[in-house]
Amino acid sequence: MAIGSLFIVLFVLLLIGVPVGFAIGGATMFSMVFFSDLNMAINAQYAYSGIFSFTVMAIPFFMLAGLIMSTGGIAKKIVNFASTLISFVNGAIASVTIISCMFFGALSGSGMATTSAIGGMMIPEMKKKGYDPAYAATVVCFGGIVGPIIPPSLSFVLYGATTGVSIPQLFLAGILPGILLGLLFLAANIIICTIKGVDLKEKRRTEDDEKVPIKEAMKYRFSEIGKSLKDGFWALLSPVIILGGIYSGAFTPTEAACISVVYSIIISLFVYKDLTMDGLKQVFLDTAVLNGITSFLLGYSTVFSTFMTYEKVPQMITEFLTTVSTNPLVVLLFINLILLVVGLFLDTVPAIIVIAPILMPTVRALGINPIHFGVIMAVNLAIGLCTPPYGCNLFVGAAVAKIKMESMFVHIIPFFLVALVGLAIITYVPWLSLVFVK
Repeated sequence: MAIGSLFIVLFVLLLIGVPVGFAIGGATMFSMVFFSDLNMAINAQYAYSGIFSFTVMAIPFFMLAGLIMSTGGIAKKIVNFASTLISFVNGAIASVTIISCMFFGALSGSGMATTSAIGGMMIPEMKKKGYDPAYAATVVCFGGIVGPIIPPSLSFVLYGATTGVSIPQLFLAGILPGILLGLLFLAANIIICTIKGVDLKEKRRTEDDEKVPIKEAMKYRFSEIGKSLKDGFWALLSPVIILGGIYSGAFTPTEAACISVVYSIIISLFVYKDLTMDGLKQVFLDTAVLNGITSFLLGYSTVFSTFMTYEKVPQMITEFLTTVSTNPLVVLLFINLILLVVGLFLDTVPAIIVIAPILMPTVRALGINPIHFGVIMAVNLAIGLCTPPYGCNLFVGAAVAKIKMESMFVHIIPFFLVALVGLAIITYVPWLSLVFVK
């Protein structure tokens, strides 16, 4: 009865528009008061313990680093470099957008930050090239979901902090799955633009371009790549410093997040000089607001998860899933379906904190590698960022493109199907996630 009331109240609160953090906290307290004998004091205790963690401290610092990079010229350098790599295909501008999202995701670790930073620059450019604004926004949104998978990833930090799985190993596990998803979206965009006749390479060529020999064209291409690499060297060096330091054991993920902030400030203020002191002050204020929202979510998601553990929900789910099948492949299919549905209604932060501890007993009972499962969970919930009604990336993309979110729905379908293909490959080919993990 307690669990039934918990989910009914949560669903009703979300349905009437109550913010997610308040909905989770309110549903938990309601069920505790009327359907359990737990002392209400544990609300404060577990909410505090949910954010009082050295590992969790990485989240606000990575958020701050992402906002600094998006306003301090680093994102612009990344876009310029991506343009020299992929500007020769059909749908070039949108392809540059996806590649830029992959690079920026390796700096910020956040899907929403990636969508906002890259979308602010690339959506207006795509509009100028004749792209449907709704399609342009959709491309940025799905490009943005690679951010929570390519390391460093906030999703992996949360999952590791919640389950005790090694965060550096999770980062290693996310490399190939993140690249795979990005390449699948890239291929989908090229096919769609070719079919629709948008931004075709033939239309971009001039008569003089057609007369240039292949050898000269290749020489020019590599020359441009070299120039953009040199120009964006300090921006592209950031993930090397962050990830190299983590994997070498020089510092922890939390320390890496702090170093990322300091590095971003120095590069943005003194190298690229696109960030002013007033701009930095505003970035700190924006991060404080964002962190306040995230910390509230994180705290009460911990209470929510603890209450379900007290009510033996993990054991019930393990029993149910193992009753359905003892084949890990079949169980993973059911888990994927559950996570995709959860992603429709919950953001990544509360979803991981609530769901990961519940599913972990099932995962361990069936012999599924917890690191591989962490990647599967991150991909599922990343897809949820681009699925209505509560897809956070969709809200950001629509706001940047200045369109109604509903106009994006028709364009979401092909990219969503491609994302499902990627999810299936990642789920049933563990090698992709575990090849770099010792």
